[in-house]
Amino acid sequence: MTIAEKIIKPTKAGIFRTVFLYTGQGESTLLVVPTGATVKDYKYVLVDCDRDKEPNEIDLVEMFKDLFKTSGELSIFINTHPHNDHIGGIKEVYDEIGFSEVWHSNHQPGGEHKKKYKDFQYVLKKVGKTNEYLLLGTNDLNKIRKSDDTELIKKLGQIDYQVLSPAEYLCEDIEEGDADERNKRIHEQCGVIKFTYGKEAKSIMITGDSDKEAWQEHITDYHIDNLPAYVLSASHHGSRTFFKDTEEDQDVYEKHIENIQPSYLVISAPTQKDSQHGHPHDDAMELYKKHVDEDGIFHLGSGPYSVIVDIDENGNIELTTDEELIEAYGKGDDDGGDKEDRSNDKYKNIYVGSQTTRLDEKPMGSK
Repeated sequence: MTIAEKIIKPTKAGIFRTVFLYTGQGESTLLVVPTGATVKDYKYVLVDCDRDKEPNEIDLVEMFKDLFKTSGELSIFINTHPHNDHIGGIKEVYDEIGFSEVWHSNHQPGGEHKKKYKDFQYVLKKVGKTNEYLLLGTNDLNKIRKSDDTELIKKLGQIDYQVLSPAEYLCEDIEEGDADERNKRIHEQCGVIKFTYGKEAKSIMITGDSDKEAWQEHITDYHIDNLPAYVLSASHHGSRTFFKDTEEDQDVYEKHIENIQPSYLVISAPTQKDSQHGHPHDDAMELYKKHVDEDGIFHLGSGPYSVIVDIDENGNIELTTDEELIEAYGKGDDDGGDKEDRSNDKYKNIYVGSQTTRLDEKPMGSK
């Protein structure tokens, strides 16, 4: 059995597993979605893709080759928005691994993101219009749009999902703008999706790089009753743009996180010194800590590690951190040097455990 199979594939049926993979200054999240009653009944969905040359980042192609060595396949690629650190390497993943569907925000970027966007267009052409779906905000569960704008209910195995963003009217407005305006508003048009599973439902919210403008103007008030989630992926790698327009902005927005009420926060970013944008921002972290217990905040670059969240059929939730995927599939340092010695205690697996107490103390029925 390969490392990828051992770490990623559930050993029993009925587990919804989310793997927040360490990819440096980028984001890649793998959903392992239950589809039936046996341990073989799972669908694999990749949300965003980042593959470049940062130290220790997991090479998705090599990991997937090992993951699907004996069984399984990647079924769907979901892109929250077409920035380089969310679509980088997608052509290689498609050519080497393959997948049959693409769900995306339908944003068309320009400037520095054009080259990798062409790779994304290559993938869209390969999967074909009949397998291309658009993310458009809705209050309905499991609703998505085909590329011809036909609405449909499309189940994703045994879990439920809800597309919270982007709003349709916003997409139409941005589409009418010029390239510069489109580029400025890409995070406003970013996909936000909530995935839910279990009898006592637990939810995971993927936020991409969605910004204050998106939440304040288009998401929070419209979806207010559907916002609560136990696990929140920090928007934009822990950037302050989730709360503020600029560092000096005094009009700090917190209504979204007050209603999401997350118990866990996962930040996909390297250390600040290794991030060209200084992510995660200190002022953003102080704001997050107002709403999430510090022991529930997991910064992937601080290990580095990946985070694995399991939800079972009853809604019990378990979170672990993992370094083995980085050890097996992480790239070496840029200078070609050996990876760090991971034999010390710093790199031992951290077990957080089944949450049947602290999480259950929160109000039930809405998350």
